[in-house]
Amino acid sequence: MGLLSRMRQLSPYLLGIFAFVFIGFMVVSDSNFSEILRKGKGYSSESLGSVNGIKIMRKDFDQRVKEMADQQRAGNPEAEVDEEQLRQQVWDQMVEEAILSQEAKKAGIMVTADQIQDIMLDNPPDYLRKDFTDSTGKFNREQYLKVVTDPESIGENIRKLIQEGKIQANQVDPDSEVAKIKRGLLKIEDYITKNQLSESMRSLVSLPATMTSPLYLKHKYITDNSSADVNYIAFDVAKISDKEVNVTDEEINSYYESNKQYYKQKATRKLKYISFPLVPSSLDTSRLNTKITNIKKEIDAASTLEDKDHAFELNFASFTGKTNDFAPVKLLDPMRRSLLENVKPHEVVGPVKLADGTYFFRVDSLRNGENELVKASHILINFGSNKDSAKAFAEKIYKRAKTGEDFAQLASQYSADKSNSGRGGDLDYFGKGRMVKPFEDAAFAAAVGSIVGPVESQFGYHIISVKDKATEEIRYSEIRFDVIMSGSTRNMIKRDAISFKEQVSAGTQFDTLAKQLKKNSVETVFFERNTPVIGSRFLTEFAFENQVGSVSNPIEVKRYGIVVVQVTDSRQVGLKPLIDVKDEIKERLKRIKKLDIIKAKAESIYSKIKDKDLLARVAEVDPSLEIRTVARIRDNGQVMGFGSEPAFTATAMKSPIGKIVGPIRGEKGYFIIQVTNKQMADESKFAAESENLQKNIVQQSKASAYFQWIASQKEQATIEDNRSQYYREN
Repeated sequence: MGLLSRMRQLSPYLLGIFAFVFIGFMVVSDSNFSEILRKGKGYSSESLGSVNGIKIMRKDFDQRVKEMADQQRAGNPEAEVDEEQLRQQVWDQMVEEAILSQEAKKAGIMVTADQIQDIMLDNPPDYLRKDFTDSTGKFNREQYLKVVTDPESIGENIRKLIQEGKIQANQVDPDSEVAKIKRGLLKIEDYITKNQLSESMRSLVSLPATMTSPLYLKHKYITDNSSADVNYIAFDVAKISDKEVNVTDEEINSYYESNKQYYKQKATRKLKYISFPLVPSSLDTSRLNTKITNIKKEIDAASTLEDKDHAFELNFASFTGKTNDFAPVKLLDPMRRSLLENVKPHEVVGPVKLADGTYFFRVDSLRNGENELVKASHILINFGSNKDSAKAFAEKIYKRAKTGEDFAQLASQYSADKSNSGRGGDLDYFGKGRMVKPFEDAAFAAAVGSIVGPVESQFGYHIISVKDKATEEIRYSEIRFDVIMSGSTRNMIKRDAISFKEQVSAGTQFDTLAKQLKKNSVETVFFERNTPVIGSRFLTEFAFENQVGSVSNPIEVKRYGIVVVQVTDSRQVGLKPLIDVKDEIKERLKRIKKLDIIKAKAESIYSKIKDKDLLARVAEVDPSLEIRTVARIRDNGQVMGFGSEPAFTATAMKSPIGKIVGPIRGEKGYFIIQVTNKQMADESKFAAESENLQKNIVQQSKASAYFQWIASQKEQATIEDNRSQYYREN
């Protein structure tokens, strides 16, 4: 239990403070010393990696991961903490912090003790102020300053409360609590230092982004606030078959030689792998079935209800069963409801195979609850454009239902609630608070078998058929069995993986052996050193530390099981070889040639219709051509249905209304367009709106500039990452 929680439990006389310090900055560090002792003396000096020669210490890394995990558990105790994901987040943070620290030093940026003191005492941020702020928003500065500047006073308060007998001496140690407060304050100072460095560097690298020229600002305003409606004909390259174009190896080679500057690469590797899933064996399944059969025999052999109940109870204790407290029978999930709603107390049902396992159920008790449920069906008539007309129609449907017409058929035919009209408007059972108030009131007030309405709600008019009412509640126990992989099965899978590795190492082809074992051999794409392959950083490191052809020992990888990998290819820093980009270049050259084929047709059509008054007159020239329409496009390069087509949008915004323009060569085809309407920016409003526009541009540019800068720094940095030596992703 953290200090804050303990102190609040111990006495209402203690100051209601410290959450800001001790939840996030202190309490989670209480076990540091014992952890270091447990891991050995060398642990505190182990380096997990480095950034430009500056070490990232393993103990610091582990501590931060632990703090984040503890905070997540405190915030949501039921949720599973993914420590693998946390380790990646912490690594990224520590790498970025190291780069920021190094670059700040180069730039002469530092955070002094006076600056930290000014922040903590004169201008504390919200996360420090919040626990000293009352419900009216008033900040208790005096109380805050007492804690920050005089933590010893907390120890004195504790001692006083012990002397007064308001808390027990064995409940809390004053000296220990004061030491924790001081450690927390040191952590806060460290956090503020890092935060200030980050903010200073953000401001520095984002400075150019704050310089927006008046011409660009006005262009941006006009672009954002101008649009056009366009009719167009598309001559799409997708309609040209690959058979109509031929790209030779000579053309590919020539294009590659002319554009090598666009095909730079980092060091990359490629792996192939085979997985041995960690799943229960048929023997494991057989053992479970035997266990279930034996339990069934025990229950069946019991001659009385009391004996059956006793047999269930013994197995309930042995296999960690679960008791479900009283709940409405009618609100159980459909499968359990069908199994249990007609079962008497102490009767046992099972074995029953459900989606998540095999179950035995026992009804512990039944009772009439206080909260009534209603089972109803409804027909919803929307208001539409005329509320009175909708009500009149709803009344007609209501009369038809009252006179005996099939309610389900009427719901299927007329109800606007399509979520249940297909099942006759059936809403099943519901309790109070589940439906809108007018609907709920009418349904609960009506007798079973009655039809009421029309009832008005915000959704329209409802005709309601009340089918049933119920109050029965059930408490039941369950024993769940699922097939669990045994230790012997896991060992067998490991042996198979080891055998595979040994045979490949001895010379058997990886793919050949995989095929013999009826397993898939999967080859990855080329990946870089900072990319976990199939979710495993260890395998990435293996690929970069070993030669092509090397085979790994079996390793367990989350979601894959046990895998064996082989390094199949490598690329060094430099230019991508032609073989790696040949298909990409071929597709690009195909598209260029298809555009050239289309060009002749587009020009021919344009020459025949360019002087027409309407683009639609193209039907007189070629009835097969389709006229498309796009509304309110802006000069942002995007055309619905075609994606990025900057030439299209730029030409459209420059073209006069009514003039047929083209052909425009785009990325995916040629276009002939006719602007039918334009909404140009009101330039008279530019002066009034320019200040806000500039602020938005600067804000976006600053964020973008910083992330681009930090990404660039990471690219240039020498980063040593040894995490795979200490952590396995499984």
